[in-house]
Amino acid sequence: MSKKVLIMAGGTGGHIFPALAITKELEKREVTVEWLGGNNSMESEFVPGHGIKFHGVYTSGIRGKKFIILLKALFLLSYGFIQTIFVFFKFRPNMVIGMGGFASGLGGLIAKIFFVPLFIHEQNTIPGTTNKLLSKISTKCFQAFENSFDENIDAITTGNPILFKPHPKKELTEVKNLLVLGGSLGAKTINQTIPKIKTPLNIWHQTGKNHLKEVNALYDNTSHSEVKIESFIENMAEAYAWADLVISRAGAMTVSELIATNTIAILIPYPYAIDNHQSVNAQHLSNNGAGILIEEKDFSSEVIDKEISQLNTEKLNEMSNSLSSLKVQHPEQLIADYLLN
Repeated sequence: MSKKVLIMAGGTGGHIFPALAITKELEKREVTVEWLGGNNSMESEFVPGHGIKFHGVYTSGIRGKKFIILLKALFLLSYGFIQTIFVFFKFRPNMVIGMGGFASGLGGLIAKIFFVPLFIHEQNTIPGTTNKLLSKISTKCFQAFENSFDENIDAITTGNPILFKPHPKKELTEVKNLLVLGGSLGAKTINQTIPKIKTPLNIWHQTGKNHLKEVNALYDNTSHSEVKIESFIENMAEAYAWADLVISRAGAMTVSELIATNTIAILIPYPYAIDNHQSVNAQHLSNNGAGILIEEKDFSSEVIDKEISQLNTEKLNEMSNSLSSLKVQHPEQLIADYLLN
C-alpha cells in the first residue's frame, strides 16, 4: 500500500510552487498526495488544475489586525480547525508537509495532536510566522538557505524546489541580454526605472498583469537594440537561459531560481516585506559575491548603468562561480528521499 502525504501550503506562489514540485516528485514514487489550503485562495484555483485532490478550509491571518477583525479571524480559524480535523480523519495521512501559510499552521497543529509525523520546509532566509511556530513541534525541518532557523533547530538545508529544469548557460563575456522581472502583479519602481537606462541592451521585460500598456509607452524612443515586453513569461527556463543579467525583486523563489540557473542578478528588495525578508534573501547572494543588492531608496537608472558598466568578463566569471557554489542539486529529490527512507 502506497504512503499517503498531505501537503499544506498556500497564500502565495512562494509557498505553492515549491510544494507543487515536491508533490510531483512524490507522485513519481507512487505516493498518494492530497493538498490542504485556504478556501477562495490562489491555491484553490491553481492546485486542482494539476490533478491533485484539494481540501479547502477557512483560514485568516491574525498578525497586525484590529480587534473586531481579529475576532472574526479567530472565529474563521476555529471553523477551519474543525474542517481540518475532518480532512485528517478522511484522508488519514502517514505524514504531513507544511510549506507555510495559515492552512499549514492549522494542519501542523492537528498533525501533532494526532501523532502524525510533521515536516516543514522554509523557503525564505527568515522563517515566516507559521513555520517559526511549527519548527518547535515538527519531526524535521527543511530549509532553503543555511541558518534560517535558530541554532537549536536541527534543520536540513535542501534549497528550494523549482518547477522547471534549467537550460544550459552560455559563457559570459559581457552583458547584452537583460531580463527584467516585475513580478506577477508588477513592481512599479522597477517597471518605471529600467526603461530609462542608457546602456544599449536587448531587454526582455516582464511587467506584471496590470502594467503592460504603461511600460510599453515608457520604452518609446529608447535606444535599446531589441525590446520584448510581456505581462507574464510562460517559459522561465528559456528566459533565464537567454539572460546575461536579471533585475528583479528578491523573493525566495526568484533567488533560488537564479542559483539553480546560474544567472547573475541585480536585486532590489521590496522594502515593505514582512521582517524585511527580501533584503536578507538578497544578502544571501550579495554577501557571497553571487549577486548585487541595491536598496530601493538607492535605486535609479544611473545606478543601474554604473553597475552594468562594471560587469566585465572577470567580474561575471567570479559571480558565476560564486552562484555555482551555492547550488543544491535536486532539492525535491532530497526532500522525497528523506521522507520515504
